[in-house]
Amino acid sequence: MLLSGEKTTLPASEAKALFLTADPHSTFETPEPRVLIADSEADPLSVGARIAFARRVGFLLRSPSDATGLLSGHRVRFRSFDLRPRESEPDPGEYLEGIRAAIDLADPEYELTLVRGQGDYLAVTSPSRMLQGWSRRRPRSRPFFHPSAIFPKLSRALVNMSRCKQGDVFLEPFAGTGSIAIEASLVGADVVAVDLADEMIRGASSNMRRFAQDWLGVVRADSAKLPVRGIRAVATDIPYGRASSTRGRPPELMLRLLLPELAAAMDGGSFLVLMHPKDVGVEPSPEFAIEEEHHLQVHKLLTRTITVLKRR
Repeated sequence: MLLSGEKTTLPASEAKALFLTADPHSTFETPEPRVLIADSEADPLSVGARIAFARRVGFLLRSPSDATGLLSGHRVRFRSFDLRPRESEPDPGEYLEGIRAAIDLADPEYELTLVRGQGDYLAVTSPSRMLQGWSRRRPRSRPFFHPSAIFPKLSRALVNMSRCKQGDVFLEPFAGTGSIAIEASLVGADVVAVDLADEMIRGASSNMRRFAQDWLGVVRADSAKLPVRGIRAVATDIPYGRASSTRGRPPELMLRLLLPELAAAMDGGSFLVLMHPKDVGVEPSPEFAIEEEHHLQVHKLLTRTITVLKRR
């Protein structure tokens, strides 16, 4: 995997979560920044079709000749990425020689990808399968807009880190405009979205009708009294400064009320992904173990924390 260049631990965590979702025995090594190698039975091209914070995901090759069986008869291009300055460009012919494929720079089925950093990494990838249409789902492109809306790439990463699979029941307990719920639906989860505010319920329903697949329901309910059980994955952004959705409860109280409800609603072994202000701490409990934490600086005065917990 060639990860995106954000200076955060989030891209690597998202990538690992996707491989572990398909193959819990996956192992990883990080030979240098932005390069992640998985030893896994998971299909990397399927991972690439879901991932948000990666430039390329594919099959690592030992030599160009290893690509012959994968690429012959397909539309192919060569592309290189330099992780540090280089004096010369690689010669595509050196890598494509002997591969019986049609060169197509505009719309290839596959790409022979060379990443040059401290070492060289050659892989077969499929960039066309990684096109997610992020711009079509950006907050201002949706029928209902609210300034609190999360951008689709971050929403998708939160969903992926919850390790939800196609057909899993996924819960978003603070639906807002439906940003996270839409991305969960698009990867095949059966989504239940909950919010307390009528405006958000109507808005999230409108947005999901535009962008999402089928879902189980958009429900007006208090997250402190969740009306669902049998949940396999949860991802949410704890609201703050939105009195209509919180009844004036501060984020700390929202968490204290939410976590016991989620403990009752979630199946054992399932994952909960919480995004919250950094100064709002999340503690482990008899019901939840903290797996990891990541920090995103929004601006000088606000840093968001993403905490991943596992239901014991």
